[in-house]
Amino acid sequence: MSNERVGKFRKVIIHILIIFFAFFIQTSIFPLIPFFACSPNLLLIITFSYGLLYGEDIGIITGLFCGFLCDMYFNGVFGLYILIYSVIGFMNGTLNSSFFEDTITLPMLLSLVNGLIYNIYIYITHFLIRKRFDLPFYFFNVMAPSILFTLIVTVLIYKSLYRLNLIHKGN
Repeated sequence: MSNERVGKFRKVIIHILIIFFAFFIQTSIFPLIPFFACSPNLLLIITFSYGLLYGEDIGIITGLFCGFLCDMYFNGVFGLYILIYSVIGFMNGTLNSSFFEDTITLPMLLSLVNGLIYNIYIYITHFLIRKRFDLPFYFFNVMAPSILFTLIVTVLIYKSLYRLNLIHKGN
């Protein structure tokens, strides 16, 4: 195999390992640490970051993979998480060519917007359909803390993924 193919293969393996590691932390470690009774959505951060850094194709593939893991882990209709993560990965991937990767302003703004879109989608698909109309309670007790915590963690994860992206571009 050529060095270029080995580099691409290594890059794919690293991306998959990062996703599995984030999934493991999100589902196994964070629930044990009480903080606002919520945890950051690492898979959401990875999905929109990969879309932002690598474009629509990688964004949607990452979204499909992250959504598949969530669909397999959580009970409910299969495909709901695949849909939201794929859409988020694709939408953020469309912004790939129109921003400077080294700034944190856009990723922070996107973290906020994506967190809001994701949580509203979860509210609609899990609660509103079951005629649970208490949106203010859900917003202040679930959505806001989750979005805030995800926003804070975005700084660390995005910067790490950006540095990894620079290493891959150098190869």
